[in-house]
Amino acid sequence: MANLPMRRIAEHSFWRLIWVMLALGLVAEVVSCSVSRQDLPSWTDWTLGMCVWVGALALCALLLKLVSNWSDLLRVIAAMWRPLVLVIAAAYLLFSNDQGRELGVSLMEEHSGWRLFFLFLALIYWATNNWHTARLGLRAAVNRQELPAPSGNEKWLFWPPRLLGVCAHLFAAVNLSLAAQNQPAFASSGLLWLVAWTAPLIIIIATGLAWHFDRLVVSQRTSRERTTLTWVAGAIVALLLLAGIPGSIVGIAFFVGSLPPGFSWGTFSISASAVVFLIGVSWLRRRPLVAGSTEAERAADDKRENLEIFVFTAGLILIAFVFACATWINAVAVGRSLGSMVVAYFALGAILALVNAGEFALAWMTEKGLFGHRARPRVVGAFAVIFMIGLGVINAWLHPFHRVRLCDGGDCVPPLLAADYSTLKSPDERPTVKAAARVWYEQAKAAYGKAHGDGPVPMLIVATAGGGIRAAYWTAEALEKLAGDFTTEDGFKDEGGVRPYLFAISGVSGGSVGAVAFEAALAERDELQCHAGDPKCPLATTFLTADFLAPALANMVFVDAPSSFLPDFGQVDRGTALERSFEDASDGRLARPFLSLFPFKKDPAVEGKAPWRPILLLNATHEETGKRIITGHVLIERNVFIDSLDTLHVLTKDVRASTAAHNSARFTYISPAGNLGDHQGSVIDGGYFENYGALSALELARAARSELGEEKPGIKLVFLMISSDPGLEQANELVRIKEAKDHGPCLVSVAEREGAPSGAAGASQKPDKSPNYLSLNEEEVQNALLNEFLAPFQGIKNVREAHGNRAAAEIAVQICTEYPSMSTPAPAPNTALPSSVASQSLQKQGDILDKAKNESVDQSPYVEARDKLPYFAHLAMCTKGDPPPVQAPLGWVLSTPTQAAFQDLLCQCGNGTELEQLEIALGKTNKSLQACSSNARKRS
Repeated sequence: MANLPMRRIAEHSFWRLIWVMLALGLVAEVVSCSVSRQDLPSWTDWTLGMCVWVGALALCALLLKLVSNWSDLLRVIAAMWRPLVLVIAAAYLLFSNDQGRELGVSLMEEHSGWRLFFLFLALIYWATNNWHTARLGLRAAVNRQELPAPSGNEKWLFWPPRLLGVCAHLFAAVNLSLAAQNQPAFASSGLLWLVAWTAPLIIIIATGLAWHFDRLVVSQRTSRERTTLTWVAGAIVALLLLAGIPGSIVGIAFFVGSLPPGFSWGTFSISASAVVFLIGVSWLRRRPLVAGSTEAERAADDKRENLEIFVFTAGLILIAFVFACATWINAVAVGRSLGSMVVAYFALGAILALVNAGEFALAWMTEKGLFGHRARPRVVGAFAVIFMIGLGVINAWLHPFHRVRLCDGGDCVPPLLAADYSTLKSPDERPTVKAAARVWYEQAKAAYGKAHGDGPVPMLIVATAGGGIRAAYWTAEALEKLAGDFTTEDGFKDEGGVRPYLFAISGVSGGSVGAVAFEAALAERDELQCHAGDPKCPLATTFLTADFLAPALANMVFVDAPSSFLPDFGQVDRGTALERSFEDASDGRLARPFLSLFPFKKDPAVEGKAPWRPILLLNATHEETGKRIITGHVLIERNVFIDSLDTLHVLTKDVRASTAAHNSARFTYISPAGNLGDHQGSVIDGGYFENYGALSALELARAARSELGEEKPGIKLVFLMISSDPGLEQANELVRIKEAKDHGPCLVSVAEREGAPSGAAGASQKPDKSPNYLSLNEEEVQNALLNEFLAPFQGIKNVREAHGNRAAAEIAVQICTEYPSMSTPAPAPNTALPSSVASQSLQKQGDILDKAKNESVDQSPYVEARDKLPYFAHLAMCTKGDPPPVQAPLGWVLSTPTQAAFQDLLCQCGNGTELEQLEIALGKTNKSLQACSSNARKRS
């Protein structure tokens, strides 16, 4: 006891020292961040680093002390670990994932009362599962004597499960607010963006009011007497809950007229669901036992508690079972009816329902002695987990799942074509690239001669990058815009517009989906003899407006997961569900055979207007070899597409158009790897190999150019690159061709100097001797600790973008190699470019790249297209602009406002100029920038 004062003094001194260490670390961190480390001596840098480490050590010690004072709360949290883990995972998926944020946008413009009602129910379902699972964890901890038996006054025991439950509503509200604050109505109106956070604020207020209402009116956990003042206060709280919250939502909607309609209704649906859940739970849990209860009362309460647990456990799993049955029957209908947000919230609740039901069943069987009288639930549970893992492994070996669908009849039937065209019935009947190029040239030469008169025939090849639904929609939007601009051009409109010159489209992932949608739209126009936009012939973008995420997500949770342990009942996997949602959204147009989209003219000499449709090259990745595996309308021969596999040759049969697109767009986890059958391996997303489709486009152009090199008139290559990564707006990554200041061959932007050349090099074209380095974006550098775990995944993810960008740059270099200087005589009409201009020598490519270092990428102008010369255009996304350009998410669902914003994107990010010059290179005279200026005036 004599040493007690000394111990207290030592303890106080220790914690004072810890606070000093924390302050020292904070000061060192501020100094380190404000001063460049390159300007500091090495010993100073080391000292600052040590001080920061000392501060971090002190912070950990203080947090440990803080946590140690909350032992009861920590034991409660530990007992509720299952719903807590699920809540944390849901927070990541909804807030850090851009697809999760887009779900909030779709809710904000939601006008369907039924979907809002189902959202109301889905939130209650997830919240109830969170609350029920937390209750079970607390009850088990009390039975194991890890927590004291409740006496009725423990706030920490009764309300944490409810708070975990209402997290479902809070997350939905935050999800809605994150989406709302980026909408023009909020972002451009000063402090109006604060209104976007109405929903989570209302949820927090409703939770506080529900707690007061429970304490004042509902709860019977304590023997405290209720006075008149208590009842008056309870009535006021009830009035605020039932009238104040709806009134505030109506008031905000009335005074802020620019709010999207769905924002107010979504806020009301979420908040009403939270109030119903909290009041309902308070009513159910109003009568727990209080201290001093008799043994008979405790026995009766235990019986009631067990019955309640059984009812909740059985009822929640029964609801999940009914939902699963509906998904097994028709996942597309479930997804279309409910939407991805409802499906996602319901799935989160169903996961807990399944865990609780399994645990309840094991506990019941253990209690009945089915596993022996010495068996314990935890031990039985561990063996059950091992058993399920073993069953899943054996089941996967017995019948491999996720088989690629083949075109084996049914709805996969080709349409009837004119006699002069053949429907390719087997993969081996496809033409070679050279044969297809010959057929293309004959019809393109005839069309160009009538439309333009003279000059080399433009061969347009499109390479479109991956990026989920945003890439698909952006590809379809750009291609429809290009096609539409030529339908009104004199000379071209009578000869098929731009279609005769569109030789091929090489797509990856979402870009492949957009390309197939565009091809299907062209086929519909040919077969029904209608125009784009007619009721019978909608635009390709209309095929991509559905919610494709909901069917895949529902199928993944309620079909694929249980199918890992079940025999083959003929159930469809989530990949098939996604393909069927493509087919449903296109009104069956994508259910047709893939090869039927490409009618091949038997005899090039046959007269008549050829309904030429571009060759599709849909690039995927072969999982076991890492090679490209391409689904194409031409033979994928190894002398053309080097080191590449032919999907249709491996499968030996044709596939549906939806399957061909999906094989290229097997989005990670949302879609499974496709089993090619017969021990041929699996197909995964094309972005793993190269995310731009540029390499296949370049190889295709090389083979076609070789076949048509001696033709009169010749051909000129025109490439269109469509990318969907907004991060490429950085000048050192976005591939475009630029005009050299001496008007010589064009330059490639990614080879130009990032800053202004030293001295007057840029103006005089004198060589700049300073190094031309590529800079790094420091914001993309990972934290050292996180990098231990993220490095492999980040590397795989980012290298595919780098490979694609590199391939796109190779195409741009090829075009600039064929671009003559102003001193070179222009080619004569009806002749190809001189061989000296068309040279692909390494020396000329090296000279072009070397010359680029004397230009500034920020200052060099775009290349002005000429109708007799090749061209490279790049339609890209970006993050900056006025108004801000659309920031569409990855994934498989786009909201209506996001879809509408893609039209503006055609005039943003430099795309207006790129599109205008591309059309000039194809022979068009009316400029597209005039349309962009008109749209800008309308917006202003």
